[in-house]
Amino acid sequence: MRSFSLLVAFSCLIFANSADASRYWPSTTLTDWSLYLNNGVAYISSPQFPEHCLHSRGQINMSGTEFDKAQYAYALSAKARGKSLRYVIDNTHTTCVITGLLEVN
Repeated sequence: MRSFSLLVAFSCLIFANSADASRYWPSTTLTDWSLYLNNGVAYISSPQFPEHCLHSRGQINMSGTEFDKAQYAYALSAKARGKSLRYVIDNTHTTCVITGLLEVN
């Protein structure tokens, strides 16, 4: 029983680490982008998104957490001031979820 528990714990650690391993900062900065809301989800749309992102956009989940609210506010502020954006996405999904933002001059 103990060896089974260790095997399960070890498997969880391996799969948990591999789930986050595919997030990355794309090399292309978004200089031509728009921000819009649709059905409770915020989208950043740009032709500069990687090809695997469906509809050339990334989504900011609006689940109500402070992080999601802050990320949307950050994007809104950057858009109002005409800033370019760098972003973090997952390279394994066609629905690209933005999990980090950085404005660039």
